[in-house]
Amino acid sequence: MVVFCLDILCILLYGTASACAAVGVLRDWHRSAWWGRGLFFGAAALHSAIVGIESTAAGGTLLSGPNIAMLASWVLAAVTVVGLIITKRGLAIAAVTAPVIALLMVASQWLRILDPVSASNRAFYEWPLLVPHIVLVFIACACFAVSAAASLLLLYQRRLMRRRSAQVLVMATPALDTLGKIARWAALAGLLVFTGAMLIGFTHMVAQFAAMAHARCAGNLAYLAPRVALSLAVSVIWALYAGLSFLAPGVAGTRTRALLSLGGFAAMLVLIAVSAG
Repeated sequence: MVVFCLDILCILLYGTASACAAVGVLRDWHRSAWWGRGLFFGAAALHSAIVGIESTAAGGTLLSGPNIAMLASWVLAAVTVVGLIITKRGLAIAAVTAPVIALLMVASQWLRILDPVSASNRAFYEWPLLVPHIVLVFIACACFAVSAAASLLLLYQRRLMRRRSAQVLVMATPALDTLGKIARWAALAGLLVFTGAMLIGFTHMVAQFAAMAHARCAGNLAYLAPRVALSLAVSVIWALYAGLSFLAPGVAGTRTRALLSLGGFAAMLVLIAVSAG
């Protein structure tokens, strides 16, 4: 279970490194590029530690499906690290390879869980990580709420300015630029936390399927379909908002992005309501 937690952390580090690298390359933000490199190096170091721990625990690395996926991800990470060190274009390469590495790591975990031998281990089925899963969902919801509130205030102030209302001069609210920054960074933080929650939740779903298949139990996971669909919808909306805000702010106006933030928060509330029911 400790290794799985480290896997989740490593995957999130790769995802964040990819986002920072993309912003650094496309927007020419040196600080973001610096963070992208640092996070990728940190993720690669943790990745190497995970491979070492798994190999030591198993008394060697058997070239089976899960291990092949993990080793492939590690080799890709090692090659990218070399590229980051020896070439200035390595950052662009890292922005592309980091998500691929993360997906290979997820595939490795799920293949390991679906293996008939591992399916008999109910540690993933009756794991205590559903508590962090729920906590992370509500933390993400709080971040999305802050982003939506900032976006709503931004829209309200812009409306007062268009109407030339004197009320805008006496409002005790942050400036438009500040509200925009709060909305962007809160959304990015929420997206990162929500992605971690999704990884835990989806892995638990795979573990349920593997346990039922191993026990030849005719269980039904259809009740999870609305949650999965809504989770994907929420992540797509907020990823689109973050992408438009950080990578391509000129593609969509402030009003469009603010409405997207409000829509993403509404979708998050629907997800929580459906999950609670």
